[in-house]
Formats: sequence, C-alpha cells, structure tokens
Amino acid sequence: MRRARSEDAAGIAHVHVRSWQIAYRDMLSRDYLERLSVAQRQRQWQARLKHDETRVMVAESDGRVIGFCAWGSCRDTEAVPCQIEVYSFYLDPAYWSRGVGRRLWQHALAEIRQGSSTRISLWVLTANQRALRFYRSLGFECDSGSRTSFELGGVTLGEERWVGTPKGLWRALCPA
Repeated sequence: MRRARSEDAAGIAHVHVRSWQIAYRDMLSRDYLERLSVAQRQRQWQARLKHDETRVMVAESDGRVIGFCAWGSCRDTEAVPCQIEVYSFYLDPAYWSRGVGRRLWQHALAEIRQGSSTRISLWVLTANQRALRFYRSLGFECDSGSRTSFELGGVTLGEERWVGTPKGLWRALCPA
C-alpha cells in the first residue's frame, strides 16, 4: 500500500473500468459497460494525480495496481457535515474478498486520521450489495435521510450517503 504517483494512472484506470464492468453488470447495460474506456479514464486519472487535491492510495501486487482509494474535501453540502469524502474505492475483481480492500482502507484511514477531520462520508449505489456489506464492515453507517437517484447509461440508479467518524472507523478496523 502506498500513495499513488502519476505513473499509476494507467493501472488505476484499468482497475476502475474492470471493477465497474463486474460490480455494475446487473445494474447497467452490457453495452454501456463495454464502452467504458480505459484510455479515457487514464487521462482523467493523469490530470487528477497531477493537479488535483484528491489523495489516492493504491494497493499493489507484483508491481501492478490492484486497487485504489481516492478521497478529498467533502463536496457534499447536505445534512451531515463532513470534512472528508471518499470519492472512489475500487479493487480488481480478482482480489475481492481477500482482505485487500480492508488493508487498503486501513492505510487510507491512517493518513486521513493525521488531519483534523471529524466526519467521513461516501456515496454508494443502493443496488450494490457487495459494497454496502463492505462499508458496513468498515464501520460506516447509512445516513438514511440522504438518498438520491441519477441516470447513467439510460438507467436510473439509487444512491445513498454513508458516514463515519475517523475514531469510530478505526475502532471497527482495529478492535481492542
């Protein structure tokens, strides 16, 4: 686990696209998922890693990016005040359910805890049961008053905000 570097953009993009194609296959059309472009995501990640305030932690195996967690200042101005928002958290599907995501989050959270944040939020698709279970296992809780929906690829998707405190999330990872 380490902080991402600009040369990680291709690996991050590959994980981003591949994980969407598997995780969202029952939520989005096959055509939409097949049209996702690693090259386009790579350009986005290159710009983000070079100029953006976003912080990114990557998981590696044999020198290859197999997962990433990106976070930064909270973009959400709704009910629950927060300072940090997890923008994206994806693993190569070959590494799901192997503890990599939990270790990646532990490293990201250790860095987040160095700041003065008192609340962390993230948004998750309501149909993404795997992600919901994962975030619950990390100590996040659903903010039930923050559900919304949006259209992507011709499909309306539900989304909800999940929140936690750095201290509470750390306790969930490292119980006494």
